[in-house]
Amino acid sequence: LVVSSVLSAVGLAFLAVTSPMLDVDHIRIVGAQHVTLAQVRAASSVHVHDHLLFVDAGAAARRIEELPWVEHATVVRDFPGTVKIRITEYTPTAYVKVANGVMLVAANGHVIAHASVIPANSIEVRGVRQPPAPGDLLSPPDAAGIVAHLPAALAHSVAAVDVSGSGVALDLIAGGEIRFGDTSDLAAKAASALAVLAHLGTAHFTYI
Repeated sequence: LVVSSVLSAVGLAFLAVTSPMLDVDHIRIVGAQHVTLAQVRAASSVHVHDHLLFVDAGAAARRIEELPWVEHATVVRDFPGTVKIRITEYTPTAYVKVANGVMLVAANGHVIAHASVIPANSIEVRGVRQPPAPGDLLSPPDAAGIVAHLPAALAHSVAAVDVSGSGVALDLIAGGEIRFGDTSDLAAKAASALAVLAHLGTAHFTYI
């Protein structure tokens, strides 16, 4: 009886694991705007008729996050036969000019993709030593998001961020440059820059 019970349990478990009723029948993807559904499916390595129990959701999500546009991905097994994929894409905050267009950059310095049109509300990053490729990290990374952390009075006067020197500098629309060095103590540096600009008024300057 014991042997029979064990064999029956093993047999039932085998049938449950190999049953086509537990195959992947649907792959549902939410959040894709710049990446195609085919790209997400290919990156996930999950296919229809794969066994749902054997889908490694964590590994699939990590593979999807290797796509340059994808900031975050979650993969969930939804029984009886669906894999749900939800992705969050990067938002371009800056761009680097290249020979045939621009490279879009996220606020954390992640290089997203090549584009022929400059997106609205993005800032140019100048002085990049080597043209970046999708998936690269800008150097320094926080140059792409620095303007968003500045007081509005200063941010609205910035034409571009320059990384050609030893740190980060701001090229102003009216001319002149504000050299921040690294981005530590950003609030204090911005306040100091605004005070100096107010003192100078309309006087011409090369850099602060």
